Amino acid sequence: MSEAVEATEDVGKAISSMPFHLREMELKFEFSNIHPIFSPIDKMRKEIKFIILLAFAEWNKNLIVALFVGTLAFILGSLSADIFSGGNPDLVGLEGMSKVGSFSFFQMLLALIAWVWFVYLTWIQFPVMRVHSLSMLLIWNGVMFMQILFHQNNANFPQNMVLSDMMYGVLIMLVIFFFVYFFWKAVIETRDLHVQIHHVHEDVRVMEQEMREHSLVGWGSLLVFWLVNTFYSCWNGVHYIARRGDQSSAYYFMHIISGLLIVPVFMLLMWYPQRMLGSNVRISTTAAITAEIELSQGTIKIDDDAKCPDCKADVDLQRESDGQISVPCSTETCIDKTGIIGTVCNICEQKFPTRFECNSCGANVPYIECIPDLEAW
Repeated sequence: MSEAVEATEDVGKAISSMPFHLREMELKFEFSNIHPIFSPIDKMRKEIKFIILLAFAEWNKNLIVALFVGTLAFILGSLSADIFSGGNPDLVGLEGMSKVGSFSFFQMLLALIAWVWFVYLTWIQFPVMRVHSLSMLLIWNGVMFMQILFHQNNANFPQNMVLSDMMYGVLIMLVIFFFVYFFWKAVIETRDLHVQIHHVHEDVRVMEQEMREHSLVGWGSLLVFWLVNTFYSCWNGVHYIARRGDQSSAYYFMHIISGLLIVPVFMLLMWYPQRMLGSNVRISTTAAITAEIELSQGTIKIDDDAKCPDCKADVDLQRESDGQISVPCSTETCIDKTGIIGTVCNICEQKFPTRFECNSCGANVPYIECIPDLEAW
């Protein structure tokens, strides 16, 4: 058993392109030395450190250009003479546009072009995260619009809050939380499927180690930080504009400082799951994948190369159009039912098996070992 584990680890090291691993991360100071209750904080710090160091080691020129363009777009849109002066709330529409200075108008066009360029670059650089990257950018704009609604009748928001004036803002906030939760859940469940399919092992300890190596605690912490920082940045910007009579430059300054962190953290949130799961996977929830398979027709093909590793007998294994592995249900009542490994059968409510039991030689091996190609993190 130990020899098999060592062989598996050697193969994983040989084919892995990781410059370093999460388990190798160390902290100069750990809060758990003060009290064990702070262990989750140390775990979060280690994973964030791993994500940042991995980004420094692997980000190429294209990603750096995208980061620069996104930051430039934010600066061009935020540093404006009209924002400094607070603008004129009595001028709207074309009349307001005609009062904008020529330089400010040109700067606004440059900011718009930079944002379009940034969206295009993220679309190209993050093919797995395209839909989610657009949704997160819409969330950013939704947070800004929500703060405008909150400040519409109350320039000192959140002081003197009136619930009746917050109805539309709260509605937008609930939609934002829903989309963020859906994004988090999709990445988490895709990670679970990735480990169950590509890193399945007969030794539970090896599986637990792989799950720890694919931990997303640090990524989830960055997601929470991005959302909170976006709320804070947008609040400062809108608050600065809303208080036209007694403007304080501190709000505007904090809007710029906190806003400069939004773009790099956003790119980390898009890049890290793609780096972990590969460019051929689709980030989606288990329920969405299962429903799509049930509704789709003609997207499943039998993998003729799937053989028992011991006796070379054919394995009843199918591969979906997105590369996921589909196997028969192990329950006798629905033996003809097939589904992706790790998902739940909608008939017997049991998970589809991850291991194959050969009727010819009695071998009990993971399904992934019946396929000649092996992917590793």
